[in-house]
Amino acid sequence: MVRFERVGRLLTLGLLGGVAFLFGHAGREAAGAEQAPVVQSQSPSAEAMSEAWASAERAQGLAEGHQAAAALADAQRAYDLSRDPTLLLDVARLERVVGHAARATHAFEVFLAQSGDRVPPRILALAARQREASASCTARVAVQTNVLGASVELEPERGVASSSGFVVSILLDAGERRISFSKPGYETRTLLLQLDAGETRTLRVDLDKADAGHSETGSQKPRWTLLLTRPSDADG
Repeated sequence: MVRFERVGRLLTLGLLGGVAFLFGHAGREAAGAEQAPVVQSQSPSAEAMSEAWASAERAQGLAEGHQAAAALADAQRAYDLSRDPTLLLDVARLERVVGHAARATHAFEVFLAQSGDRVPPRILALAARQREASASCTARVAVQTNVLGASVELEPERGVASSSGFVVSILLDAGERRISFSKPGYETRTLLLQLDAGETRTLRVDLDKADAGHSETGSQKPRWTLLLTRPSDADG
């Protein structure tokens, strides 16, 4: 396990550092060239990649100092800045260390799905085993709703939600979990579920129109409650 952690950190830092160097080199070349028309791009900037590399490096030092929660924050920031899926290996490992089984499982799944051509097979195999270990402490809930774009609020750090049409897929830590569904103009609906490890459950949750067109107001949602909407939903 310790060897896997060290190899994983070196792998992600090496890959991200190389990308940051290339971004910086390209930026310096562009600065010395004649001005060209601006082209819209969703790729991270050289500054973002450099900051992401610094955050990943800080995360490595904090992890080696057994400061898992602080290391997780920096590792997550590095991923948010770069969107480099190889960084999710560290995010997943640290989520598991701090006890977030569902979030660790989700990060491992995205890492395995998006990093296969950049990571040695032995690392992929180790990550797959870690994913299975994390997933053994989770439950999955598929919720069909009667409205599009419903917001989902989960307990702090206890799950991840994604939507496709009228269906919301939720990966949660096993145990007693509270889930709230809301949308402007509708009454908020809150469920209290007792979920067993490894359980898969399907539910239907219909939201009623609120009186005078006003819905209940929920608490401010931190990062883990943000609904991860697939690109196809936004296009539709």
